[in-house]
Amino acid sequence: MPKARSIPSLTGVRGVAALWVFMTHFYGLAADILHQPWMLQSLFLFNGFRGVDLFFVLSGFILMHVHEGQFAVLRWHVIRDFFIVRFFRVYPLNTFVLLAMVPLVLLAPGYVAMQRYYTDPAFAYRAHNLSLPGFVQTLLLVQSWTVLKLGEWNIVSWTLSAEVLGYLLFPLLAMGAMRIASPRHALALCAASLGVLVAVLFACHHANNNPTGTFGAIRMFFCFSAGILLYRAYHMLPDSMERHAASITFGAVAFIVATLFFPVVPVLDVFGFTALIFGLAYQRGGVDALLRSGPVIWLGRISFSFYLTHYLIIGIISWGMGAWLRHLGFVPGLLVTFAIFGVCLLVGVACYHLVERPSQRFGRRVMQRVEARDAMIAVRNAA
Repeated sequence: MPKARSIPSLTGVRGVAALWVFMTHFYGLAADILHQPWMLQSLFLFNGFRGVDLFFVLSGFILMHVHEGQFAVLRWHVIRDFFIVRFFRVYPLNTFVLLAMVPLVLLAPGYVAMQRYYTDPAFAYRAHNLSLPGFVQTLLLVQSWTVLKLGEWNIVSWTLSAEVLGYLLFPLLAMGAMRIASPRHALALCAASLGVLVAVLFACHHANNNPTGTFGAIRMFFCFSAGILLYRAYHMLPDSMERHAASITFGAVAFIVATLFFPVVPVLDVFGFTALIFGLAYQRGGVDALLRSGPVIWLGRISFSFYLTHYLIIGIISWGMGAWLRHLGFVPGLLVTFAIFGVCLLVGVACYHLVERPSQRFGRRVMQRVEARDAMIAVRNAA
């Protein structure tokens, strides 16, 4: 059954998720600047880290959408091409950000000391932040693959590490999903994957915090698998499902909002995220219209660069200007708060146009050369 090849609102929802993650990283500093301690108690701002789980579900769904049918059986050239494209999607920008941090680390010992400071023994690993082994680990994006804490650099890049692990597993997971012949079975397995994740989070006392590192890879696996299974169900369901799409998306948003009024309950947002993505795939209703609007689509397009750089910008500003910012009045503080957000957006836009898009174009040229070489080899073999 043919489905839409382009789903703009899924780009938009990625931008909204990135903005929510930004809020959870920024609201502590913003509360100090604005002298509004109530912000520190906001469940909405605190739970912005859950936008990462939305990223993981969305990633599995989109990869199945783009590579539909290619992994029904495992073929070397298909797997190779998939990994080439994925490499140029994540590694160049991650490498650029890391290299941009090197002068700061070498020339600003005060910034390094701030990044290594901790008061809770549970965060003693921070003492190794910005170390050389940590640089290598982050450069290779393997920090989520091991229990070794060699030192964080750009902290948010743990999600890329988990995502790369998902890429490595994707051919096998996709092949398994393609063997599911019933949409009901696919949806049941999708719900089971999310249910297991929620149970594990509760059992390991992570239902109300943001586990990263190796546990972040666990979050990725179950959310990523759910996204793959969700697309398999979407692909097999009849077109008549479209009439329910607007209700599904609205209900998903209402569910997510409702959970934010109760501590711990937001751990269930993964179900809301999954329902939201499913409904948006049919491109119906007001939620879809909002998420496909120009400004939201624009935010979605720059979301990867914005996401990967914002935490670093906030940290630099907090280190270099924090004491001064905390003495501002409300109105100047409000202006500065928006200015910091603007700087984060500006850096994200610059990285998008100067690094992310060029690296993707270069990746496509590499693919063209690989395909041309394959064609030449095929001609020679035929002769």
